[in-house]
Amino acid sequence: MVDSSVPGLHSRRGALGLGAKSGLGLALAGSMLATDVGQAATVNEGLPRSAGPLRSAGKIAFGPDNILLVGDIKGAAIHAFVLRAKDFDRQTGVELGNFQNFEGVDLVQGLDVKLASLMGTTYDNIVVNDMVVHEPTKQIFLSVERGRGPVVIPTIVKVNHGRLEVLQLDALSHSKASIPNEPADTARLEFEPQSVYAVTDVKYYNGEVFVTGVSNQRFASTLYRIPFPFTGSLATSTVEIWHPVHGEWETRAPIIRQIIREVRVEPHVFAVYGCTPLVRFPLAALKDGAHVRGETIGQLGYGSNPLDMFTFTNPLDQKENLLVTIDTRDGAQIGVAELDTAPAEPTGGPINFDYGGLGRTQHHLPIKSEHMAILNPRWAVVVWRHPTTGYRLDLGTLMVPYFFDRRLGMAEMNWPNGPDPFHYRAHRGQIDTIS
Repeated sequence: MVDSSVPGLHSRRGALGLGAKSGLGLALAGSMLATDVGQAATVNEGLPRSAGPLRSAGKIAFGPDNILLVGDIKGAAIHAFVLRAKDFDRQTGVELGNFQNFEGVDLVQGLDVKLASLMGTTYDNIVVNDMVVHEPTKQIFLSVERGRGPVVIPTIVKVNHGRLEVLQLDALSHSKASIPNEPADTARLEFEPQSVYAVTDVKYYNGEVFVTGVSNQRFASTLYRIPFPFTGSLATSTVEIWHPVHGEWETRAPIIRQIIREVRVEPHVFAVYGCTPLVRFPLAALKDGAHVRGETIGQLGYGSNPLDMFTFTNPLDQKENLLVTIDTRDGAQIGVAELDTAPAEPTGGPINFDYGGLGRTQHHLPIKSEHMAILNPRWAVVVWRHPTTGYRLDLGTLMVPYFFDRRLGMAEMNWPNGPDPFHYRAHRGQIDTIS
């Protein structure tokens, strides 16, 4: 593993949510947030590990019937935990903010410090690798690791009315599927081991678990289709794409984020890579042993990496949109209907740094997040370095579809007797809650 303490060494895995520490002004956080540490709730006294069979905790997703799927890079596996009714707490009554006034709320302030207290360490030794929302209960789950390298302690943490609780994995029914051909520990990229990207995303769709990452094969970029419940079988496809910014076919760089959608009745994988080409693969082509070229339908920008990828319905016009959050710039929003009709970009041309395809029509949203998920039709939940402090990792809410918070800045509407085009003052005291 990369020693992130070495001055001047910056790992790309932090941008991809794969375990590098992030933060600005970390030296300030311990003293500024010390008064909040005691608010963290533990399930047991002492150090609550409850890693169960996990060796690492990466991407997480919900499958059918309350199945929690966890990507485990160190264990070269995808784990499926059967969560029980008592493992969920309905979040009824949790305040989310004022939708009419574009104002969210902090659900957990100083998330990294409170996680550190929960896991018996310091805030700079905590990594939040992913976040998912359980739709029926609106409970938020976090994939968290204490430490780095061979001494990492993986944990799944749930947020219960603003309190952090360790999910007791060792008490749950469990199965796993092994991921073959993981890169050797000695195989390196420029700054880090190739194995960092062995599992980049995990999604469930229609009886299968879809896993993306890299393998040790000639065409390293790989997609696995694993029947669920796990039977020991899986289909392995290698994939490549034309990347306009690089001016070449890419066979090594993996899919970073994916969703599965039906297009003209047929299901497709829509994927975003590093340097953010948006690509389409028909599921029917992703058979065991197949090598598949995807259609690049958009170039969303260059010099950046996707963080999260999901769809949401705009509550104002009821249209469905794809949202891709990105590490170094604004999020990209594209109408889902356009995914259906977008033609493939031409291949074989010279290097082209311009936005291409659906990238030319994307709507930019001012999102600066580390992790984001849809909480309900009006609200998203976000893990971010709070923009007004810079150093504090918070868990909060942002309104859909604008994904920004009026608390973070001043506008003409803030002044006494100023303009009020959105009837801000009429709704000033209104608070949305989870029902």
